[in-house]
Amino acid sequence: MNRRFWLLALFLGGAVFGAFEGTHLLERSIAVRSEAALSGAFGCAVSAEALSINWFRRVIVMSGVSVACPLAGGGAEKRRGEPVPPLLTITRLKARFDPLSLLNRVIELDWLSVAGGRVVAVSREDGDNFRAFLARWVKGVRPAGFSASATIRRISFSDTDLSLLFPDRKMGVTLHAARALLRPNLFMNRFRLEIPSGTLSGTLSGRTLVSSRLRATASFAQGGVSDLEIVASSPGGRLRIAGQVLAFDREPEASLFVRGRLGLASLEPLFPSPPLLAGTLSFRGYLHGPVNRLRVRSVLSAPSLTVGTEVLSDLRMILALSPGRLLADPVRLTAGTTKITGRLLARFTAPVPQADVRLREKGNNGLLGPFSASASGRLPLPTRPEEWGTFLTGLGRLARVS
Repeated sequence: MNRRFWLLALFLGGAVFGAFEGTHLLERSIAVRSEAALSGAFGCAVSAEALSINWFRRVIVMSGVSVACPLAGGGAEKRRGEPVPPLLTITRLKARFDPLSLLNRVIELDWLSVAGGRVVAVSREDGDNFRAFLARWVKGVRPAGFSASATIRRISFSDTDLSLLFPDRKMGVTLHAARALLRPNLFMNRFRLEIPSGTLSGTLSGRTLVSSRLRATASFAQGGVSDLEIVASSPGGRLRIAGQVLAFDREPEASLFVRGRLGLASLEPLFPSPPLLAGTLSFRGYLHGPVNRLRVRSVLSAPSLTVGTEVLSDLRMILALSPGRLLADPVRLTAGTTKITGRLLARFTAPVPQADVRLREKGNNGLLGPFSASASGRLPLPTRPEEWGTFLTGLGRLARVS
């Protein structure tokens, strides 16, 4: 009896070990096969540090997922010696599946959760790391050896970032979702995104401004984003963006309406030694065109602003921004008792970026009585945030208000 017991125990132990090893080998086989198929289909290096399957709970878990895509244009990152971050990294991905669906041509996932996701889209003068990937995605490229498709009923996100970086201009914007929900339709060709909680941050020359709250909604279909709405707010102001961004697989085209207000004091983190900034600037505008060559038309106004020792009132200007060029025309404001109207044309593509300024002043001097004067000049444009103080001082001297 004792001998039979030990034989049975040994048999069961061997069976469990064999099942465990079989499952481990199956998991490794699925991981290797998936990495190779996805890498070949999308032209990117796809990898995962670990994959495990719990058949009893119907749960699959992947960790350390990475999708690294080269810059479009053929190894430009190697020529410049600048590494390109992975397009996508995921700390942990977890999904519950229907085992019976594995026998069909459509794999059903009840839910998919993403924790610690990072999407980093990089756009440089010599290429980007996302358009080639998205072009294949929109075309519905099917990885070699995978004949089945999948449906997902619900996708949730936590602690996930979406960043768009412009290294050549030392600029970037990041949308952080503390939590988010993505709802696909039955055919998996349209998705509705809801971000009830998050933040929005913008970076310029290594200095960053971050909102305290954000909510956003959008629809994704046919390689574009429609019905986009982003509302970000903080004690320093509020920003609302609404519109669409299309053709991500070719060259992203934006059509966006922007409205908000900004407290000048909230800009102080951008300056190493900021002048005194006070007052609130209101703005509304329209952005359109390729995201790397946006055209912007905007109206800015403020009842009162303080810059350094100067108090400016009744400010209103119309801005027109196009690639390499910014036009502010007209500009109207009051400094003390002097009314100033003017025009500023800034060119960013010249060997030395500079601004042509024309001003006209009308006022009443205690000694000379009513007067009218004109001034014009050319000022070098700042290329770093710390140079804006010098630029504003030069502009003030030209306008005789500093």
